[in-house]
Amino acid sequence: MCGIFAYSGPQNVTEILLKGLKNLEYRGYDSAGMAFFHLNRIHRFRVCGELSQLKKKLKKLPAHHSLGIGHTRWATHGEPSEINAHPHRSQFIYVVHNGVIENTEEIKQIIHPKSLFSETDTELIPHLIHHFYQNKSLNFLQSIFKSLPLLKGSYAVVAINEKQPSEMIAFKSGPPLILCRKDKDFFISSDLQALEEQNFEVIFLEDEELAFLKNNQVQLFNFKGQKIYKKFKKHSQAKRDSTKGKHPHFMLKEILEQDQTLKHLIDNHIGKNTLDLKLSKGNKKELNTLLKNSSEILILACGSSYYAGLFAKYVLEDIAKIKVSVEMASEFIYRKTFMPAKTLPLFISQSGETADILTAFKQIKKWNLQSLSLCNVKNSSLDRKTDFSLSLFAGAEVAVASTKAFSASILSLCFLAFHIAKLKKCLKQEKSFVQKLLSLPLQIEQVLSCDQFFLKMMEKLKSFKAFFYLGRGLYYPMALEGALKLKEIAYLHAEAYPSGEMKHGPLAMIDKNTAVLALLNPSGLLYKKSLTNLKTAKSRGAYLITIGGDEKDKELRLLSDQNLPLPKTHKLFHPLLALIPLQMMAYYISRSYGYNADKPRNLAKSVTVE
Repeated sequence: MCGIFAYSGPQNVTEILLKGLKNLEYRGYDSAGMAFFHLNRIHRFRVCGELSQLKKKLKKLPAHHSLGIGHTRWATHGEPSEINAHPHRSQFIYVVHNGVIENTEEIKQIIHPKSLFSETDTELIPHLIHHFYQNKSLNFLQSIFKSLPLLKGSYAVVAINEKQPSEMIAFKSGPPLILCRKDKDFFISSDLQALEEQNFEVIFLEDEELAFLKNNQVQLFNFKGQKIYKKFKKHSQAKRDSTKGKHPHFMLKEILEQDQTLKHLIDNHIGKNTLDLKLSKGNKKELNTLLKNSSEILILACGSSYYAGLFAKYVLEDIAKIKVSVEMASEFIYRKTFMPAKTLPLFISQSGETADILTAFKQIKKWNLQSLSLCNVKNSSLDRKTDFSLSLFAGAEVAVASTKAFSASILSLCFLAFHIAKLKKCLKQEKSFVQKLLSLPLQIEQVLSCDQFFLKMMEKLKSFKAFFYLGRGLYYPMALEGALKLKEIAYLHAEAYPSGEMKHGPLAMIDKNTAVLALLNPSGLLYKKSLTNLKTAKSRGAYLITIGGDEKDKELRLLSDQNLPLPKTHKLFHPLLALIPLQMMAYYISRSYGYNADKPRNLAKSVTVE
């Protein structure tokens, strides 16, 4: 979850590191630091808080430095503080680290615990390396090889040594680490998004691989010390839009981009008024054969992506007539399970670096099953590992709480369902689907104007102690996502239930201090039953906000304290329209409390440790 960025080359290293860390700040922002060479000495600067605090510390530095490491932290061991911030050091060895070292007590038996200053597991790494460097008369690289068998857990590490000013060593087992070069510039990063360059060359380090950079020459090894050979491969990426424009937060900007984001996604999968699924990786004919022969799809995901998977279950079973199971990856990896031979594993991860997802992939690989991923980051770990991949085409999402990438996940899963249905010759009214798809971005643009709906009742919304989100069928996953957004960025108690489950316990929590948000489809089979459920909540004193109901329905108008109608569209796309007001409401409540919606407390966007 932390961000690592390192540089070696002719440019000013402090400026390069600050730019890279700024682009990685979504990975962690409770502290930051860097260490770099100047006049053959390493200078270290660390701060608690955001990267801007580090920038202030660096203002009075000399103009030019050539090699250094940087880090932006999301705390796992030890509270956010300057002393716990990276880089950590032992004497003349400095490291930055992403991950968790699990055998800390074992390592403390080897080094001298009294020499530790922080509460972090990371500080043990430079002490362990220094132990072998000092006591075994080994060089820097040899000391690291000696240390590797003693490190248990998941980690990505970059280390430098004050006695070796031209050397930098990177190694990983778990979280991502990428070696990049352009001309005379060399970078090591947790994420390609850290680089502002559009064209460069990359080597993706795999687990138990080490890169030894000396005088800007690279050697690669496995953890046994054996040389391995990989070539740098050309990589190009679109220029990252790192500005908020006229918006106060990236989250609002990304909410408002959803019409264009989904238009771009639709354009990639529609050809001549027909559905034409485009893979970002893999052979389409091979995937079609796999889809035809699969008897079940197993979806593995976490967080918002898990809710997208729940939505996909409804759509795939309804449209594509195929059995679907949805699993939280964090639970799946720690229980015994049975995997039928004709199962297609589908992994959903916006970052493509989610630790639980990658662990689940390793387990499923044992069954020799081909797999499909849905991901927003090309060349992420998940994208590279799976046999087939679908891109979300959502562009960089800077805010920690997902909005446009989640919407793109929902629509992409609809495309997958349509594609399977076409293969099975059970897709009806394809032209109708396409026509409604083409009009969806305009409808989303209309819904995005709902900000005034919530702004007008902001003081009322702030008076509630609890929020309940209700939905049935396709709307239940949207309710879950809406409640999550409120928890993530406004820190309010919010729960989501299928409407029919309220009477099975949650109703006991409803009173006049509770707001109930209900997602409705006026043409749905369960519309009247949902109204009955809402009457029960209303009779207990709940303040009722209905989204998507029929504005001509007198019964709904009398029942609702507030009603927000939505444009009419296909039944599969209507829940997506209902989701956007929930994103908007969470954002404006968060903003009204003075919170930074882009950087919610205790959270990081890319969860790279279990």
